[in-house]
Amino acid sequence: MVAAFKHLVAALSVLYAVFSAVVTTYPSVERIWAGTVGRHRTTSLIAVLSAPITASVVGLLIWSTYGYRHVEHAVIGDTHSLSQWVAGLWSTTGPTAVALLGLSTLVALATIFSTKNSGLVPSIALVMGPIFGIGLSRYGLPIAHFSPSNLHRLFGTTAMHFETVGAVETLGTALFLALLWGIPIGILGFALGTLARRIGRLFRPNDGQSGVPGA
Repeated sequence: MVAAFKHLVAALSVLYAVFSAVVTTYPSVERIWAGTVGRHRTTSLIAVLSAPITASVVGLLIWSTYGYRHVEHAVIGDTHSLSQWVAGLWSTTGPTAVALLGLSTLVALATIFSTKNSGLVPSIALVMGPIFGIGLSRYGLPIAHFSPSNLHRLFGTTAMHFETVGAVETLGTALFLALLWGIPIGILGFALGTLARRIGRLFRPNDGQSGVPGA
């Protein structure tokens, strides 16, 4: 397992070096490259490769303690749409204070990372890991089915019944949640980090160091 991980890191490093060598010959493309994958190869790789680790840790932690339903209710509350969720921020029907603190922590994490390294892709990957882990904690959860499908009717199951969430559904849900929440949070953190970095340049004297302008 460790050897495979080392080979993966080496392969990603080689791909990064190859593409970096190509784009650095064009200043305009270099800015896009830095804004997409980051200015520092090692930092970007750590952010991307940390996603499966944080997903595993968070998933196991929630699965063995609070459970998926508790976290889901804390984040979503009693809302059923985005407009209700936003309106619920000022009432008791929306996310709890703990859930908002968790979401704010993810935004802050992406912001700090983007301020130091830029890179939209690693910023998104960084926050998708914990969210993916929340989806993984759904594994084995009993789910009530009120409307049996044609397949259930074929086997004589016509009333409400319960099924446990399997591996395929767990991975699909985890990926959906990671994309649904991770992409906007990562983009928001990236935008805030880029803004903070540019504001910082206004108050920092020009030290003559080289870098990617505007990245």
